[in-house]
Amino acid sequence: MVSMTNRRVFIAQSAAIGVAATVFRPVAGVARPAGTNGPSAGMAQTVLGAMDADRLGCTLPHEHIADGPYFQDKWPNGGRREFTNQAVAQLKTVRAAGIDTIVDLTPYDVGRDIRFLEEVSRRSGIPMIACTGQRFFPPQYAGVTMPSRTIEGLAEFFGKEISQGIDGTGIRAGVIKIGVVGKEPTELEITGLRAAVRTSRATGVPIRIHTHAVDRAADNLVAILDDEGMNPAKVSFDHSDDSGDLDYFLGLVRRGYSLGMDHVHRGLMPNAKLSFERRAECIARLVETGFAGNVFLSQDEELGGSLLPEDVKDFRSRLDPPDGLLFTTRKLIPRLRQAGVSGQDIRVMTVENPRRFFGVSQA
Repeated sequence: MVSMTNRRVFIAQSAAIGVAATVFRPVAGVARPAGTNGPSAGMAQTVLGAMDADRLGCTLPHEHIADGPYFQDKWPNGGRREFTNQAVAQLKTVRAAGIDTIVDLTPYDVGRDIRFLEEVSRRSGIPMIACTGQRFFPPQYAGVTMPSRTIEGLAEFFGKEISQGIDGTGIRAGVIKIGVVGKEPTELEITGLRAAVRTSRATGVPIRIHTHAVDRAADNLVAILDDEGMNPAKVSFDHSDDSGDLDYFLGLVRRGYSLGMDHVHRGLMPNAKLSFERRAECIARLVETGFAGNVFLSQDEELGGSLLPEDVKDFRSRLDPPDGLLFTTRKLIPRLRQAGVSGQDIRVMTVENPRRFFGVSQA
């Protein structure tokens, strides 16, 4: 019996009543594409405004573009303008290769620059969805502190970034990102997770959770999500392919949760604990079992790091193969096709799942 929890949820939702209706105002002149069948998936909030989720197309749902300025000081030619130009040029190449939308999961505490994200989105022609949320590593930047350490305070902060805008810009978040670093969540991570659920239930905005899949960490989070009354269809456990345990995967997808398979490229590294082949095999097995609708494909790429010369790249940037944001289309999808995954199932994972997940109903 969770009557006290239900009461807290009701209060949080009542405080935010009407938010969903005001957050996702359509961009003027944007219509559903011709030939779209069935009911609309709702609106997705991008940094350039709300758009029909049916227009998202092939989507990378877990990347890091907004932290680009973090690498600017290492940029050999100096200056934000040239660094931004290089980022836009690379993103135009990504767009030309068939990527329609990118979801940026860089929250405030790990270097998010929302104006940079807005500019490169506008100039590259790729719609981008920004996140609110909390990584729960100590903030890495001078002057950056947690807005709150209570459920109510964090929920208020997340809600403002969704309904009013980020850093006073009016650019609104369209997804909530929460980091749970280890096998068991800390008290602070539990606070953040409960805040995220209450915000999601009030606004309709989905949640993506950083998980330590090697230790089956998501198994330790579902009870919290259930206690808060969270809809599993609006939750993705990201970095899941770091585990090669199909029983773990099936236990989650059978409950309705989604899995972000976004570290597959790391299986190409020398001495990788889980090979690229095993990670791809797990995806193919999930599809074969009937759960293509619960899988997302992405790369967890830091765009800024990929722009640096080799001699100044940091550890994470060195992990990424040369394909960067195109690893999924150049390497992973061909491998899945070889394993017998159909074109329709690939479309489900890259187009239909993001359309459903990021769309928020206006009803």
